Amino acid sequence: MADNGLTVPMTMSERAAAMQPCPIGTHGFCCKNCMMGPCRVMTEAKRSVCGASQALVAARNVLRFAVGGAAAHCGHAQHLLDFLGMPSPRDYVRERAPRYLYELWDRVGLLPSEDGAGHFFDLSEAMHLTTFGVSGDFRDVLRWCLRIGVIDGYYGLYLSSELERRMWGAPIPTRGPVDLGCIDPSRTNVALHGHEPMLADAMVAEARKHDDVNLVGVCCTGASLLARHGVPLAGHMTLQEEVVRTGLVDAMVVDVQCVMPSLSEMCECFHTLLVTTSEIARMPRALHLPITDRASSAEVARKVIAAARGRRLERRPGVEEEFRRTVRPPAEALVGFSETNVDARALYEQYRRGETKGFLGVVGCVHPRLDADAWVDLYRELGEDHVIFTTGCMGFEFARRGLLDGERFFHLGSCVNNAHMAEVFGAIAAEAGRRIDEMPFLVSAPMPVSEKAVAIGLFFAALGCTVHLGYPHLFGANASVASHLNETLESLFHSRLLLCDHPRTLRDTIAAGALDSVSAGDG
Repeated sequence: MADNGLTVPMTMSERAAAMQPCPIGTHGFCCKNCMMGPCRVMTEAKRSVCGASQALVAARNVLRFAVGGAAAHCGHAQHLLDFLGMPSPRDYVRERAPRYLYELWDRVGLLPSEDGAGHFFDLSEAMHLTTFGVSGDFRDVLRWCLRIGVIDGYYGLYLSSELERRMWGAPIPTRGPVDLGCIDPSRTNVALHGHEPMLADAMVAEARKHDDVNLVGVCCTGASLLARHGVPLAGHMTLQEEVVRTGLVDAMVVDVQCVMPSLSEMCECFHTLLVTTSEIARMPRALHLPITDRASSAEVARKVIAAARGRRLERRPGVEEEFRRTVRPPAEALVGFSETNVDARALYEQYRRGETKGFLGVVGCVHPRLDADAWVDLYRELGEDHVIFTTGCMGFEFARRGLLDGERFFHLGSCVNNAHMAEVFGAIAAEAGRRIDEMPFLVSAPMPVSEKAVAIGLFFAALGCTVHLGYPHLFGANASVASHLNETLESLFHSRLLLCDHPRTLRDTIAAGALDSVSAGDG
């Protein structure tokens, strides 16, 4: 029962267990890009009403996923630019990409427009070519997928990470508490959730003025708070409703991405004040306090803390003791790694001596329909002879199990901080005197939920990394799409896509030498 007597709504995991996925579109063969359909093109021989083949439908769907993910990351970067009052940079990829890759991308037509915000025009063009009656060549659609991957990597991941570093400095290794147990029943609890940490500094500064206020993070905003301020990380995307359902969160402040619409109803069932801060992420029954610059951030922080302290008085009687009795203490995690403090020479020497077989990046979401324990167990096993870098929600799963040790498991931050991973890979390759594609690098998104995982995967594939996606249907259901994409990746970038949704399959694929060919002949 909620604080106000209402029935508490189900959480994401409970809804996933109670509701089966809709079969339409599961394998990427459903096209709803016009109003003559939707068309289910279930065989290679069949055509949609407009004549699109199954391969074209599947390729369009991949590209739309990629554009959605890149739009989120590029939007993140643009919001940071707006907050800082800075223009979009020009020639950004030219200045930051490895020269050999830049020249290759230029030769095969993957470079984005470099005139300021021209990459947003490319995102628009990609959506344009997938609309009814435009591109009919699935091969060219897949080429655009890789172009969007490059855009996501540089105008999304790299630019966002660079701007965050400019605002708050480079992250430094720090230890902090992780999991629901970091919520403090004896204090006012304020949770910050989302992906754009523009409010973070102001909230930390304001919270420190009040001994009775406990600030906690959720999802990627939480990962940034933990790495830069040591603020406890209470949960990832799948746990956001559980954070409120403790009955101890007096205010939940959200920005953008991975913020569930269900939060509005969940907060209403308790005493929790829900605050939105972005103009593109409004919520019903929420208090909207937009932030536009540092001055407005400080004012919003002051208002939120004051309101939360008042809301604490409305908690359900006995909720504090119930929490102490039922919730386990938090784990401690070592976070705050990036290319500025990961010892690439030492890691390469481990590889050269045979102490490390390869380097794995584990990124992306945690899926409420999948077995996170099984995937974590796989990476724990692989961590015995591989070095593992992680970001985002998967990093939280490693943290709560005590795996983030800064020796075999390194936490590199939020989703956009996958730029740190690309830079670390580049630094290790440089120590070996090699290119990225000549080293045993694998990037795995084992439980993808968001379109962002697709864009991230395409970026790393264009860098020359083997990429694993735990949702094989989007890329792999159509044989022509899967084979052409892998042929393109192997011929141009010496990379490949591994498409499997079971931990044992990935383990066996790695054991069979999935990374060996890229490192053959290493001295």
